[in-house]
Amino acid sequence: MVIYYSGTGNSAHIAKTVAARLGDEAVSANEYIKNGKGGDFRSSKPWVFVCPVYVSAPPRVFMDFIERSSFSGCTKAWFIFTCAGGFGACPAYAEKLAGAKELRFMGAAQVVMPQNYLVFFTTRDKADCAEIIEKGEREVERLADLIDEFRAFPDPGMKKWELVSTEMIIEPYYKYFISAKKFSVTDKCIGCGKCERVCPLGNVSLKDKKPTWGDKCTHCMACISYCPVKAIEYGKKSASKPRYHF
Repeated sequence: MVIYYSGTGNSAHIAKTVAARLGDEAVSANEYIKNGKGGDFRSSKPWVFVCPVYVSAPPRVFMDFIERSSFSGCTKAWFIFTCAGGFGACPAYAEKLAGAKELRFMGAAQVVMPQNYLVFFTTRDKADCAEIIEKGEREVERLADLIDEFRAFPDPGMKKWELVSTEMIIEPYYKYFISAKKFSVTDKCIGCGKCERVCPLGNVSLKDKKPTWGDKCTHCMACISYCPVKAIEYGKKSASKPRYHF
């Protein structure tokens, strides 16, 4: 069973691609996360967990979901992380998660997909994104074949300093930086409610047909990226930048 968390669609696409190649099902964790619940999952096929990289680690909301859930049947777990560059300390976190659920860790791998974190970066043009996706899909085919053969992913050679540095910055980053306070909506808003529907945490709600944000933001960028009229901004960071969702 392929279980995934996704904000703007990269991880959802990769998870569904893996599932199709394995002849398995892809299950979204988003609704479980939105409701603060875990799942009771059973499968005789390999466990494959797919998610993006947040601050060189798996998203906290996805890690919490895995910790709340149970996984029976197959005893082996593979982890695939989507990212625009590198996946930092994700292998160490993934191995710890697998151990906590009494699953045999079969490795972690990264798949490079288009950038979507508008807070610091800019999405590349459509042609470049298409090329990145094509390369990513070829890598996914390779990874899926390894899983299908019950072979471990190659050791990515994570350096010890990557985990140490991540552990140093992740707590203050989540505490002081990751919030929805800088999101705003312009007069271009048409009140369609798409931002409310795509938020994986249920953190966006419409008031007088305009979005308002709560305090559960995880910076997935779904609301700003899916807005059909580009009416949502993140302070001055997103001004004039192209939006991206898969």
